[in-house]
Amino acid sequence: MGKVTLEAACASEVRMDAKMDGNEWKDAVVYPLELVSLRNDCWTEEKVRNVGETLHEKGNVRLLWNREALYVGVDMEDSDVFNDGTQDQTHLYNMGDTIEIFIKPENENYYWELYGTPNRLRSVFFYPSRGYLFVPSVMRCSVDISIDVWVDGTLNDWRKRDRGWNLLMKIPVSMLEQYGCPFTNEGRWTIFVARQNYSAYLPLKELSSCPALPKPDFHLYENYARLHLNGPK
Repeated sequence: MGKVTLEAACASEVRMDAKMDGNEWKDAVVYPLELVSLRNDCWTEEKVRNVGETLHEKGNVRLLWNREALYVGVDMEDSDVFNDGTQDQTHLYNMGDTIEIFIKPENENYYWELYGTPNRLRSVFFYPSRGYLFVPSVMRCSVDISIDVWVDGTLNDWRKRDRGWNLLMKIPVSMLEQYGCPFTNEGRWTIFVARQNYSAYLPLKELSSCPALPKPDFHLYENYARLHLNGPK
């Protein structure tokens, strides 16, 4: 089975506005997030029935690009928007709602793992290869990405039911090209977008991704989507 392809529409200017209601988004393809099952052999039948095997809170991914940056926009349903993190450049996915973006040249070993949260925190991890997983030095990076966030509801108050949140991340081309691979279609870039969804109103933390993953391992870069950069219209 071949790789899934995600298309990034070309936009000469992109406003850093997480509502994503500007004209620059009209040509962006909408890709749904899909459930990443956490089910395992330790689950009882009762837990399987309670958690279910469908995505409770949906989301979508859109991509734009220009010679300055790649823009990844995610809109999400969310009954309980929160993240307890207080600092950039930490393992934010352990602290609450987080969007994770992985981007890798297909023919290189290195790749990035990028985080954004509803309380506007960011992390940039760089792996020279997957052989560097969990090594502290991967966190010693400049936080060159920018994010904007829109929350439809409250933040960090589980007693009030929320409706959702959006995240827009700007990834500079200069960051991606610093090790020699051009940010072009000839560079054969791949991308993976994942969501960690914590909620007081769900029976379990919910993972979802674009493209879909066969296992809950976000470092399965063999299953990342090919990124296609569309030209200007």
